[in-house]
Amino acid sequence: MALASVVLGSVGCGGAQQQAAEPQAPPAEPQAAVESKPEVAPPAPAEPSGLPTTCQSDGELCLPPRAFVKRLCQDAYSGAAIRLFEKSSPFSRGYVTGRKIQAVNTLGGPASDVNLDLDEEVVILLHRGGPAATEMQVSGMGGYDVLRWDGTCATLSDGELALRPPRSPRHGPIDWRYIDTNIQKALLENAELGEARREQRKHCHGVSVGRVSAACAKADARFYERLAATVRGGIELPEPERLP
Repeated sequence: MALASVVLGSVGCGGAQQQAAEPQAPPAEPQAAVESKPEVAPPAPAEPSGLPTTCQSDGELCLPPRAFVKRLCQDAYSGAAIRLFEKSSPFSRGYVTGRKIQAVNTLGGPASDVNLDLDEEVVILLHRGGPAATEMQVSGMGGYDVLRWDGTCATLSDGELALRPPRSPRHGPIDWRYIDTNIQKALLENAELGEARREQRKHCHGVSVGRVSAACAKADARFYERLAATVRGGIELPEPERLP
């Protein structure tokens, strides 16, 4: 019995040995500082393409946007002018009150060599001194920047323009050659204008500048009067192929 107790006691001492310690995980490395990225400004809204159709108000005037006016007056856009004189165009019209006023474009583009004359109809683009003129004001100048029928711009003083239409408004110079082809095609769908164009070509075919017959001059004037009347009367025209 004593021997058995010794044996059992020896087995009990072996079971009391400590278990090996589990290996510890290496300390976590410190996280790298997150670099802050600079905020990217949202892209500027793109300028609307095509001809404007909404007003920039200046008192009682309905004017095109200033950015469009800047582009328009850097060149002569005959097709765009025809569209802006259209009956459905919302922009304010003005009427010349003086005679034989030299055309000057103070916005930097070309000007017509044909003087502005009494009762000529124009589209008002900018009222100098008004709220819409802030970025385009010429020091010491009042008045208006206007669009003529041939697509050129001109600057008039306050006393050279009226807002009330005369009994018979006149159109400024128009040159059929420089009107966009797609607008020419749409205009000639008007039967009366198409007939006036055929008469013009019949009497003016082969006529050189400076040697215009009386028949040609008459047919030419009749055609452009009919063109202006057609545009004022209301006709659906496409967007010009060439835009400011």
